[in-house]
Amino acid sequence: MSNYSGSGRGSSDIAKTKTETITFRLPGPLLNELRKDAKLEKMNLNAFVTKIFANHVEWERYERKMGLLPMTKPFLKAVINRMNDEEIVHLAEKIEKQNLKNIFTFMRESHDVSGFIEILRSWLTVSWMDHTIVIRNGSYYLNIQHDLGIKWSLYVKTLVSELYQDILGKRVAIDITDSLISFIFSK
Repeated sequence: MSNYSGSGRGSSDIAKTKTETITFRLPGPLLNELRKDAKLEKMNLNAFVTKIFANHVEWERYERKMGLLPMTKPFLKAVINRMNDEEIVHLAEKIEKQNLKNIFTFMRESHDVSGFIEILRSWLTVSWMDHTIVIRNGSYYLNIQHDLGIKWSLYVKTLVSELYQDILGKRVAIDITDSLISFIFSK
């Protein structure tokens, strides 16, 4: 059994990769801020900077190319809570599914369950959504903790199940509450 927690694909794979030494010249104030942030994250500076680079390589470099925009949680929560369930399902199935399917295809040419999970985890990580993954008996158990309400859970449930069906031709088991989304992805 393996356990992973909301740090994205890079942290686990990059930690296993052979490293190289490189030197960067950084302005003192920038370096001081990086040190402060690393300390707050309870990481050494090298691990923290590796995490920043991994986030860029795994997700951030695709954001602008794919038309993704940052928004605040209060805005997102207010907008989604004004929608009825049918509108949310329509948004996920008919509008967002194709956009995210394009992102998945842009990021990887071929897909399997672990690749799907890796891209999903990258999205969760950059979205600052707390999540955990446990691999048990050949299945991935993914839990997403959030504070956006049941309508957000419905949106994510619909979007991920539709994407998984479209990309891999498989169904995923999902359970939702107003603050937790639980998936079981079988291999």
